[in-house]
Amino acid sequence: MDNNSKAKGSVIVIDDDPSLLDMLEDAFLKEGYLCEKFLNGESALKRFSRAAFDIIITDIKMPGISGFELTEAAKKILPDVPVIIMTGFIEDFSFDNAIKVGAADFIKKPFTIKELFIRIKYVQLQEKLRTMAITDDLTGLLNRRGFFTHAEQYIKLATREKSSFFMITADLDGLKKINDSMGHQEGDVALVDTANILREVFRDSDIISRIGGDEFAVIPLKTTKEGMDIIEGRLTEAMEKHNATGNRGYKLSFSIGIACYDPKSPCSIDELLAQADSLMYRQKMNR
Repeated sequence: MDNNSKAKGSVIVIDDDPSLLDMLEDAFLKEGYLCEKFLNGESALKRFSRAAFDIIITDIKMPGISGFELTEAAKKILPDVPVIIMTGFIEDFSFDNAIKVGAADFIKKPFTIKELFIRIKYVQLQEKLRTMAITDDLTGLLNRRGFFTHAEQYIKLATREKSSFFMITADLDGLKKINDSMGHQEGDVALVDTANILREVFRDSDIISRIGGDEFAVIPLKTTKEGMDIIEGRLTEAMEKHNATGNRGYKLSFSIGIACYDPKSPCSIDELLAQADSLMYRQKMNR
């Protein structure tokens, strides 16, 4: 999908009715959206892995995987993208099941284009409010609530797939000293700079958050032990680069702790966070 600064957003529509797909594509294009259409869920899933979309609209009953199965799979790849489910079988439809697999709303066939756009505006508003609730105002990273929301979803996936993952906690050293000597405004600058360093080192798909005053937590998705060694090196390099080029009157540094989730010995996010924090404070005390 080509980037288009004038587009209102990008939409992907999945239905086994070609005429409905053509009608919806025409309507979205006229409204200024970028739109892609697919006749089955399997083809759409391949597209999800290559590009993000602002909204997904899918039928329930299709050849191959169903709309519910597609929605559940899509939310694993694009967890923040709202999904609207279309159905012509309202008697057999379960909104509870739709919510369980991650759908934001549903619409009954036949529907008008006006009704569909009302639904879209509704789910986009809900998504905006949800994003505001889980975002740290100062740094733009996930806040503590956002971290736990995403981390708990990921721990369920890791448990189901019997895969391990790492959690990093990073504590900004000397924030109190910066606040006391240079003011809280400069302390805020230090926190924003730290957040930007984390953005530089980690991927957009990783779970990056500020969970407390000077404490950050990151879950780098699908990262190996060798990958973690590389990440630690990149963190050090990025911090040194910032300190060499910055002119703040102080140098940034942080203590880190790394914990590993073992699906053979499962634990909660709180427990994993406590493990990482313990290692982080041990590092801080040894300085």
